[in-house]
Amino acid sequence: MSTEHQQVDATEKRSIDGHRLSEFIYGTVTALVAIAGISTDAEARWTNAVAIIVIGATAVWAAHAYSHAISQRIAGGRRLHGHEIWEILRGSWPIVTAGFLVATPFLLVALGVLTMTAALDLASLLGLAILAIVGYLSGVATGEAIPRRLTLAALSLGLGLIIVILEFATHH
Repeated sequence: MSTEHQQVDATEKRSIDGHRLSEFIYGTVTALVAIAGISTDAEARWTNAVAIIVIGATAVWAAHAYSHAISQRIAGGRRLHGHEIWEILRGSWPIVTAGFLVATPFLLVALGVLTMTAALDLASLLGLAILAIVGYLSGVATGEAIPRRLTLAALSLGLGLIIVILEFATHH
C-alpha cells in the first residue's frame, strides 16, 4: 500500500473515531440534561430515571440519525441504500451507549446500595468523567502531546460543568 493510501486510511479512521466520540458527547450531554430534570422531582424513582435517560437518549439517537440521513440524501441527490442507513444508525449508536452508561448508578438504588439522591449525584459525576475522558481521547486520536490531551479533557469537563450548572439553575 502506498504512503498516500495509508494517509487516506488514517484520515478516514480519525474521521470515524471523531464521529463516534462526538456522538458519545451528544449522548452524555443528553443524559446530564435528563438528570438535571429528574433531580427536581422529589418523588422520582430509579426506574423512572433509567427510563427517562435511556428512552431520551434513544429518541435523540433516532432524531439525529434521521436528520443525518436526510442531509446525506440531499447532499447526494439520491435515495440512500439500506447499508448506508444502517451505517448512519450504527454510527450514531454511541448516543444510546452513553445514556446507558450514565444511567447505571440508578441500578445501585434498585440493589439498596445508594439512595436516589446519591445516584443522581453519582450519575452526574459519571457524566462529567465521561466528558473528560472523551476530551482526552480526542487528543489521543489526533496525536496530541499529553499536556494538550489534559487540556482537552479539562475543556470537555468544563463544558459538562457549565451544562450541569445551567440545568441546575433552570430547575432550582
